[in-house]
Amino acid sequence: MRKSKQLDSLFNPKSLAMIGASTSTRKWGFLILLNILKAGYKGTVYPVNPKLDSILGFKCYPNVADIPDQVDLAVITIPAAMVSNVIDECGKKDIPNIVVITADFSETGLEGAKLEKEIADKARSYGINLTGPNTMGIFSAESNLHALMPMIMPLHGKVSMFSQSGNVGVQMLDYGLQENVGFEKFVSSGNQAVLSIEDYLTYFANDEQTDVILGYIEGLDKNSDFTSVAAEVTRKKPVLVMKGGRTNVGGSAASSHSGSMAGSTAIFRAVCKQTGIVEACNTQELIDCAKAFACYPLPKGNRVGIITRGGGWGVLAADACEENGLDVPELPRYLIREMDKLLPKYWNRKNPIDLVGTIAHDPLPQCLEMLAEWDGVDAVLALGAGFRAFSYQYSEEVKGPRELTDAMELLKEYLKERSRQPDEILVQVANMVSKTGKPVISVSIGSDYAHKKYSEQYGIVSYPTPERAVRVLRHMVEYSRYLKTSS
Repeated sequence: MRKSKQLDSLFNPKSLAMIGASTSTRKWGFLILLNILKAGYKGTVYPVNPKLDSILGFKCYPNVADIPDQVDLAVITIPAAMVSNVIDECGKKDIPNIVVITADFSETGLEGAKLEKEIADKARSYGINLTGPNTMGIFSAESNLHALMPMIMPLHGKVSMFSQSGNVGVQMLDYGLQENVGFEKFVSSGNQAVLSIEDYLTYFANDEQTDVILGYIEGLDKNSDFTSVAAEVTRKKPVLVMKGGRTNVGGSAASSHSGSMAGSTAIFRAVCKQTGIVEACNTQELIDCAKAFACYPLPKGNRVGIITRGGGWGVLAADACEENGLDVPELPRYLIREMDKLLPKYWNRKNPIDLVGTIAHDPLPQCLEMLAEWDGVDAVLALGAGFRAFSYQYSEEVKGPRELTDAMELLKEYLKERSRQPDEILVQVANMVSKTGKPVISVSIGSDYAHKKYSEQYGIVSYPTPERAVRVLRHMVEYSRYLKTSS
């Protein structure tokens, strides 16, 4: 495995110089500085601008050399033509890390590429870790470092991400806010003049705060050692990747966007299979997988038990399982006998287990526990586990005969009681995961209540459709299989 570069002071600097700091709300030197301060960065901030005495209540220094203390990280937002001289200033100041936000380098043509090579050569000569240029910045939960262009405050968690597109990357941070996916570290790799995605991948593999690694890749350098690095890293932690530039049009856009050569999609997919990388087909699947890999143990095999409140959803889940190479085994006789005691005599006695709309009592908790504990399955899909009753349909007052209004009041009381059951069931789901060591995935069938809250509240994940849950489970099974065969 490639030698891990010392990037701790990049992601967790004790001090930071903002070179190009500004008082103009239309400049990145203001917005990024504001993000750093607003997020409560734990280190010391030194704004640098020769034309100003202070910015946002902080003393401003005319240049890097005038900063009286050691600086761990410099964030640069000045014009491209001025960056080279500032690299020299940072080198003489012994600043070990630089993030160059500034664009107008190799992504714009030959002149920009020449300037990029110049700053890269200088950074290497000084032993500086340089992120970018043409980057949207970095984030670290451990040090509350939000050196990002957009005003996004990600949730904190165990997922770290590298991205060759700043826009895609920071939007994934924002998507995580909606999906309850917390991030530990993030880097927009930009043009990768010095530090590459392989360097970040290696660092995240050894980072104790990171459990799951995400990546957005547009292309790899011809001399890249990505394959060998990934093969080592995936034995330690799951690496979930989405590739851009899969088509001719997308590949051309990638070249003009980040200077990346997209390369063959077929070859990249072969690399993923060879190295155990989980390749997501879109951003939704990437964040879906991030949730499950961060919360759940891996399944030991591909056998899935399905339990559903409605038969049709069970059919769709079973179809999705078969289409994704997952087995839906028949129920054993002893399990059927036990469930006969709980379910109406006309229940299907098959997997998927159809609860046939039972409303007098809720058999889901007991049936779910029996299914999860059965050693004939490696994972469970609980369809409708987070579904709240249709109480929203009966919230308004109903006018009519007394008998009708009385009946509606009784129904409201019943629905109020039932509305507490999703919470109780999902606590049980979490307990089943812990007790059995199996992923038990809730499918809330479109219910925002479960879909948006449960990973944070209960430490489990929920998806609004069975198809999304099954695709995630397929990736977990394939990664589990890879670990077994590669050990």
